[in-house]
Amino acid sequence: MTRNTLAILERTGLFEGIQPDEAKKMLKCLGAINRRYSKDDYVFRRGDRTDCLGVVTEGCVRIVKEDYWGNRTVLSEVRTGGMVGCEYACSSESLLDVSVVAVEHSEVLFLDVNRIANVCTSSCEFHNRLVRNMIRILAHESVDLNQRLDQMSKRTTREKVCAFLSDQARISGEREFLVPLNRQQMADHLGVDRSAMSAELGRMKRDGLIEFSKNRFVLRRSQPSVPFCHELLEEADHVGMPVLGHLPAGRRTHHILQQQ
Repeated sequence: MTRNTLAILERTGLFEGIQPDEAKKMLKCLGAINRRYSKDDYVFRRGDRTDCLGVVTEGCVRIVKEDYWGNRTVLSEVRTGGMVGCEYACSSESLLDVSVVAVEHSEVLFLDVNRIANVCTSSCEFHNRLVRNMIRILAHESVDLNQRLDQMSKRTTREKVCAFLSDQARISGEREFLVPLNRQQMADHLGVDRSAMSAELGRMKRDGLIEFSKNRFVLRRSQPSVPFCHELLEEADHVGMPVLGHLPAGRRTHHILQQQ
């Protein structure tokens, strides 16, 4: 195991609080296997079973949903330090309903979940910490999935966008924030057509609900005569957002938007 790989693992949530020398010993115990993939190679295929989770130690992989005819919907991208297959490995009887494909030359370190879950006889503290970290990661992914289900359950494109932007504002704690997705990724995330979503963003801007430049967004309070998203209004109140038109002169919001 190279020093670079150990350094990457140290920065992942799975190995949080575990020192490099401890991680090196643990990887032998866990039967770690490092594999390389070229662009468009499959890391996992839909219908596979796996007992191993993967940690991306180099490159980037994409989690995709494929239908019978081979059409793909991109669910997310996982870059260096991220994990794939954890939930399926923890439920080894479940078939994968997604595929994981390398976006570029990538390396993935596979760890046997059964060995992670069954603490060794010496019951070393760093192994116990690894188990706690894995439980925390699974819980976090469950919360993220519930948020996405809530967003996608909305009936219209506007309602979906409002729910997504409200969650982003809640995460940042401010009404001004960066969305970590480009327009195509955002449309895929919400399960809507990109052109329809872009048109809706333009209408929301004209209606006084939002301001945006590229992937930087600012939530606004709507005017009484304009239909608005309750989620956006509630989130504006929650983080103490004043009406954009009544911001003090020179407020950072205007300065940032003008820099784009």
